[in-house]
Amino acid sequence: MRPLSALKYIKENKIRSLIIILMLYFTMLLYMAGNYIDSVYYYWDRDIEYTEKMLVVSALSTDEDYTEFEQLYEKLLNDPLLTVMPRTPYGSQGLPWICTMGFEMGSASMVFDTPEDLKKAFEYFGINADLSDVSDDTVCISTALAAQYCLKKGDVIDSSVVEGFTGKYPIAALLDDDSFIVFYVMHSDYEGVPVRLNVFGNGISGNALYDHIMELKGGLKADVTRPAGENITKNFEPFILIFGVGIMLLTIILSVIVNSVISGQFISRRYEFGVFRAIGISKKAVYGKVAGELIMMDIIATVSGGVFIFLLTFLLNELLYIPKGQYLPYYSDMGMYAFLLSNVLVVIPTILLKGKSMASIDVTEF
Repeated sequence: MRPLSALKYIKENKIRSLIIILMLYFTMLLYMAGNYIDSVYYYWDRDIEYTEKMLVVSALSTDEDYTEFEQLYEKLLNDPLLTVMPRTPYGSQGLPWICTMGFEMGSASMVFDTPEDLKKAFEYFGINADLSDVSDDTVCISTALAAQYCLKKGDVIDSSVVEGFTGKYPIAALLDDDSFIVFYVMHSDYEGVPVRLNVFGNGISGNALYDHIMELKGGLKADVTRPAGENITKNFEPFILIFGVGIMLLTIILSVIVNSVISGQFISRRYEFGVFRAIGISKKAVYGKVAGELIMMDIIATVSGGVFIFLLTFLLNELLYIPKGQYLPYYSDMGMYAFLLSNVLVVIPTILLKGKSMASIDVTEF
């Protein structure tokens, strides 16, 4: 094996190499920290998906006798691009839950007037579940949300479960969709023009569905909910910004520390590189040796650290988070950005600075 071989150095200096590899592991831990921060978005995926497919149209109190809303209702009913489900005008409550980072969140809720409407809605949403026990004044929630409260099918959600909760609703079905939405069947004896409507798109969704309803609405008095994605992103922007800045500062600090440790390793090797230069090995070759060693150790740290992070995340999910209705993602954009930034700030400056330093050593100075 050639004297300048990076692999040769790693094999012959296992302890030194291991120290550098362990320091490079910290860049992988930043990846995991980013996953924790981005995990807040995971809980809202289904909210975004379902509100892309179903919007709620409501009458306004300024519409006397709901005459304008009735006109809009007729327009929506007669539009082939829409499926309209009248629903009770009464509101509903979500169930607060705790995310992976330990913050309490508020869940959304969707209300349907009949079990048949709920089943039809689930077809639009793509939710497969046993709805045979669904009846009036029952709810359906996900297994993840049920796990947060240690609930099971048949249990009743009331004020004993959530302080301030109004009414009593048996759980008629548990869903495997990982949503944190409470689906109500809330039938009422309300008569007259429906003042709230669940509206589905036939072949259109998201902003296209919203724009189509708004075009039909024109100047008529009514409120149309937007898909949840924009609001969720907007609400979480300050949260992500604060933690994002924090993790980037930690990335820079950690990079300085790791660089210092690696630099210390090269200071003790000045004689080694001085001999290489004394026997005629070029500066370019010395640069190549420094770069080769660091890149190879970085690859070892990244691959082994990636496997470790994957296994650690798997164990945390299976043993800790999933049983509590929580989840830590295996990948996140923020985690990847933090890892890449930290890795680049460690490896590239070290190659450039230490490569130049080692290539400039003159053995006669010893």
